[in-house]
Parts: sequence; structure tokens; C-alpha cells
Amino acid sequence: MTTPAIALIGAGVRGTAALGRLAARLRSAAGETVLDVHVVDPFPPGSGRIWREDQPASLVMNTVPAQSTVFDDPSLAFDAPFPGPHFAEWCAEVAAGTITGVPEAMRRLARGTAPWGFPSRALYGHYLRWAYGRFRDALPAGVRVHEHRARATGISRVDGRFRVELGAEGAFPADGVLLALGWLPRDPGNGHDLPSENPIDQPVARIAPGERVAVRGVGMGFTDLLGLVTEERGGVYSPDPEAGRRSALRYAPSGREPRLIAGSRSGAPFLAKPAFGRVPPPARLDFLGAAIPELVARRPVDFAREVLPLIERDAAAEYHRALAGLEPSAYAVEPTALLDALDAASATGCAADALPDWRALERALVPDPAKRFDPERVAAPCAASEPDALDAEIAGRIAADAAEAALGSGSPWKRALHVYQAARAAIIPVTDFGGCTEESRPALRRFLEIAGLIGSGPPLFRVEQLLAAHRAGIVRFAGAGFRVEETPRGRVATSRAAPRGRTPVDRVVDAHLGLPDPTRISDPLLDGLLASGLARLWDAGGDAAPALEITADTSALVDAAGAAVPGLHSVGPLHEELRRFTIIAPIPGARSTVLREIDAAVAALLAVAAGSPHAAEEAVRA
Repeated sequence: MTTPAIALIGAGVRGTAALGRLAARLRSAAGETVLDVHVVDPFPPGSGRIWREDQPASLVMNTVPAQSTVFDDPSLAFDAPFPGPHFAEWCAEVAAGTITGVPEAMRRLARGTAPWGFPSRALYGHYLRWAYGRFRDALPAGVRVHEHRARATGISRVDGRFRVELGAEGAFPADGVLLALGWLPRDPGNGHDLPSENPIDQPVARIAPGERVAVRGVGMGFTDLLGLVTEERGGVYSPDPEAGRRSALRYAPSGREPRLIAGSRSGAPFLAKPAFGRVPPPARLDFLGAAIPELVARRPVDFAREVLPLIERDAAAEYHRALAGLEPSAYAVEPTALLDALDAASATGCAADALPDWRALERALVPDPAKRFDPERVAAPCAASEPDALDAEIAGRIAADAAEAALGSGSPWKRALHVYQAARAAIIPVTDFGGCTEESRPALRRFLEIAGLIGSGPPLFRVEQLLAAHRAGIVRFAGAGFRVEETPRGRVATSRAAPRGRTPVDRVVDAHLGLPDPTRISDPLLDGLLASGLARLWDAGGDAAPALEITADTSALVDAAGAAVPGLHSVGPLHEELRRFTIIAPIPGARSTVLREIDAAVAALLAVAAGSPHAAEEAVRA
């Protein structure tokens, strides 16, 4: 007799959460369950590749522990929840000794972790492995877990089941498969010496001291690289009391650093996360929140005309509520009229084009343009075009943003941007799966680009390290349109922003961790699914990366003929253009979209397994 089987391909955050939903549903089911669960990942289950233990402590999360979980909470309203501690609560229990079996080095890190801090990725990996163990141990007695430390290389249909290939490790059959592949390695054939990759998987040790290194990308990947070639090589960051802000640092080089010339397509660095000194407060999305049900009911909507003005209004309201209290002199007269216009009708869900013209009032009441709210300032082009002046202008912008971030809740600008970026999660039911008109997709992408610069940036201390390294001569900024050219005398780095700047370079590093593009990923499993017709791509239009197409209800893969593939499901970043904001981990207390999509996929898998002839055979045998 053959036992029904389910396969989880990938055992990082989403694979671990899927095991949790599997355990919760199975232990609440009536009767005895007989099932094989295959967990496939070449790295330790729980942490997977990204959060594995063998990475330096200097590599930190850019999400605070109190907003990271894989357990269920009441906001999800699951019939069969699996409650447990979020990451901050787990750290507190580890520090108190309530949770045991954690290495002493990790226990020390847990003791020093505040709920609003930015702990090491290795520590988060320990949390994920602990959670995985909790989920595995909670499975009913009739469920056997098979852990395969291997890479899935192919999936095919054989005799009504799926055959999962593990390369040299063999194969196994399954009635249902959930792909939780996460961030797959990109195709390395892009001409860069160190291709785009997770920093711990880039051969950074190849970079020799003193080398001139062109770095494409100025986001989290770049600040991670900076940490690896400075403090991990013996350099020391220390407080700088002469810099004019408490968070500022100075850098004492070790002499083993390279020289980094950094630029990107847009040239706009990611912004520092605000130092709130507490768990980031909930964002007020009064206008957007009130309008969501009506917008969802009449999809597709015009994002530029019907959604973006609501987001901007919510952010502007937060900005002026803060500015009026903290800096009333910014207004020519009493700002009551502007505040009333911004707060008016927030509970009525009125259409965006019916709202009062708050921008005209702002221009009339706030004389200084620099004191007005304009999210486009985040990605505004630089004025300088000479290399030295451009470098100084970019560094000045970063320093000004760091000063705002250091103010935390005392910065109207950062409070407004906190609201602006929080809208990314709120608009999911409106924009997912073609919820915007084709004509307004560029406006949606522009919003997501700016919101990403705001919300996906590094912790403040990382930005202060960047500024300290810049002052020490380790880093130089090249601006927008960054590229490396081959010349008869070797390679030179230049940019569209400063075309006269031509810096010879010895090596090139791609530190841009863009969204996964299935057409640029070198993975035999993905290639095989597309070639066999078990999967197809969804064209996002324009220059956006295509997504692996899935259904909205259960995340089932869509085959080449346009039909859902029963029992074959997929979650995670490969679907970002279809299902937005898949790149984040579940957030506790926020009715996590990630956990809800995983739960729907797990429910479908269990239904397929229960309806298989192999399940019937097991029922007769029992």
C-alpha cells in the first residue's frame, strides 16, 4: 500500500510556516491521519539558505523582531490556529531561560535584542529552526516527516501523482507539492565579477585590500557588502561626537579595505529606518482604509487617479499633524484650514477626485517649499554633474536623511513616509492579480519604487556606517545611470549623472538584489516546470519582470494552457508582480497576507491528498 504524500520544496520562512499550518490543520482534524510529508532543502530546515547560522553577526535584519513571526495570532481568525511567540517574544524567553537548547552565543545576542532593534540574521535563523521543530513535533502520530538535504531538480506527472526529482539523491512521489523557493540564485552570466546574490553567498573574500571596486546598487545589499569589507576586516566604527547628531559614527580603517565606487540605475540610496525607540507605531491610513472595500468591488481601478491620491493624502495628513505641533512657524498663518482639509471626510470613503485640494492650501499656507510634503523628493535627481560635487551632494542627502531618522517620531518627514510605505500592504487586495488598469501600472510601479526606497532601507546605524566610511575615503558615490565600460586600458566606472567622471576599477560587484525574474534565474526545477508546461509566466507589461503565474485563491500554478494545476502550488517572491509584497515575512497582529495565502495552499494540498486513491487505500487499511 502507498501512503498519501505532500512535499514542501524549500524550508525557509514560508516552508516553515507551511509546516505550521499543516500541523494546525491536521491536529484539529477528526480521525487518524496517515500522511508522508517530505521537506526538501539543501540547507537546515527552518532557517534555509538566507537565515542560516554560518554568517557574520554584522549581517542584520532590516525588520524589527516584534514585527516578525511564523506563528498564528487572533487577527488571522483561523479555525485551527497554531499560536506561538513572535521573534521578540522568543528572544525574551531565550534570555530568561524559559526556552532552552539555544547556543550561548545566540543567547547573548537574544539578551541584547530589543523588540525594536535589528538583530543578526543568524539569531533569526535560530528562531526559525526552533519554530520548525515545534511544528514538526506537533504533527499527529500518523504523519511521518522525511527531511531531504537536497535540491529539487524537477517535478513531473507520473501515474496521477507528482514525481519530485532530487538529482543524485533520487526521487519520491507526492500527491501534492508546495513550492516555497524563496530567493533563487540569479543567472551568473551577466559579466559581473561578483554577480547579484545574497551577501553571504558572494565570494567577498576575493576582493583584495586596496582594490577599486565598482558596486552596482546602493540598498541593503550594498550596506551589507560594506560591513563585510570594513568591520569584518578589522575596521572599527565608534561614536563621533563632532558630527552634530548622537547617532553619527567615525571609522578607523584596518588597512584591508578596498575602495568602493557605488551607483545604481536611479542613483537614489535607500533611506534609513527611523529610530522610533520603540516598535514602529501603526500607520494611519484613514482615507485609503475607508476606500478599500469600494475599490476592491470595482477592480480594475486607475491607480494614479483613484488610489495614489488617497495614499498621498494620508501621508500628508500625518506630516502636517506632526509639523503643526513641532514647528508651527513653518506656516504663514494658523494651519487649521489645511489640517481640516486633510482630515475632512476620512470616514466617508469619498472618491479621490472629490477630495478638497489640499495641495493648493499647502502651497498657500507653507511658504517654504522644503517644508511641504512631497514623496517624489525621495527619488529626485541630483543637481550636480561634476564627479566631486555629485559625490558630495549624494553624501549630503544621506546625512540629511540620517538626521531625520535620528529624530524618530520627532520628524514629520519620517512620520509621513512611515504612512506612505505602509500603504504597500494595504493596497494588496486592490492591486493584486491585475487589479489596476494597464494604463496605470506604471504609476503603481513608481509608487512601489518610492515606497521601497522608504520602507526597505537599512537600519540607521548602517547608514551612519556608510557616511563614516565615506568620510574615511572608503566609499565614493557615482550617481544615477551607473555603468562599467570596457576600454583598451581596462575597465572604468562612470554614470549618466556625472559623465566626466571615469574611475578605473579592478573589480565589479552587483549588490542590487532586485525582485526575482524567472527568465534570469538559473534553476533546473523552474526551467523544467516551464519547459514541460506545468507552469507559465505572467507578463506584467512594460519593463517589469514577469511572474510565475498562480491562482488567486490557492496559489496553484497555472499551466501552459491557462488551467490551474491541481495539487501544485507556489508561494513567495517569484510571484511578486501578481501578488504584491511577497518579499516580507509574516507580521504579527496584521492579518498577515503571507500566512493566509500559505494556509489556503495547505488546505488545497490536504484536500488533494485526502482525495487521492492512496488516501482511500490507507483508510481501508486503517
